[in-house]
Amino acid sequence: MLLLIVIGAAFVYAQNNWLQVTKYTVASAKIPESFDRYTIVQLSDLHSHSFGQQNQRLIRKINKIKPDLIVTTGDMLNSVNDTGDVSLQLLEQLTPHYPVYYVSGNHEQIAKIKAAELGSESYNRFMERMEELGVVIMDDEKADITINNESIHIYGYILPLRFYKAKDTATYIGEKPFSPSYLDESAGEADAGGFNILLTHNPMYFNEYADWGADLTMAGHMHGGIIRIPFVGGVLSPERAFFPEYDAGLFTSSDSVMIVNRGLGNETIKLRIFNRPELSIIELRSE
Repeated sequence: MLLLIVIGAAFVYAQNNWLQVTKYTVASAKIPESFDRYTIVQLSDLHSHSFGQQNQRLIRKINKIKPDLIVTTGDMLNSVNDTGDVSLQLLEQLTPHYPVYYVSGNHEQIAKIKAAELGSESYNRFMERMEELGVVIMDDEKADITINNESIHIYGYILPLRFYKAKDTATYIGEKPFSPSYLDESAGEADAGGFNILLTHNPMYFNEYADWGADLTMAGHMHGGIIRIPFVGGVLSPERAFFPEYDAGLFTSSDSVMIVNRGLGNETIKLRIFNRPELSIIELRSE
């Protein structure tokens, strides 16, 4: 019995701390030749988890990849009792070497609300420190990355909290269902002819993101479904919905691609089964 307990504890520890690197290739005729083999590392849902002292194991993985860009797609801290120091220590070691683009998730949104209610400056200090480090805050913002006079377009979108609870947003009294118009109003209209990358936290509205004009969407939030069943997928979403449609991996809608990162840390349920924390590499290829 003791042996089984030890084996079980070792398995759970490994599932929560054994980093997995997953590589994706995204090819498009819209990707300029100057961005052929451009490499992006995606981090998501750290939830202030540490992989070694000051996240050295995570940093070593990133340094081995030598990405052109790092993006974070939300929930890098927890919504309560968290000053974001773990994330800041990680970013302090990354920003001298790589451009880092950051979009907020639902935990950042809730942390902001709770800090305001308590009269605390903790959230504002967290955001200000990121800006001091040179992190590009992409909350409802657009940025162009240019190489040799050729550009790709990065958009960041904060999905309002009311759209996290159910896909059928018409259930919210007085609210219209989620549509691409929300992105137009917040992040701006997608570039008609360029390659558009959308950074957002919740993958639930992939079809709407694609209709808006996202060629590549990068999201997280689902934690890989917490428990993954081989050949089936993730079991449970953070909203406690069973077998979420966009649990992890690569999805397509017409010519649009979405990559959903399984996340690095855990939220309420401190458990991962067949669902190791993930570092995503996205290589762009010009067709």
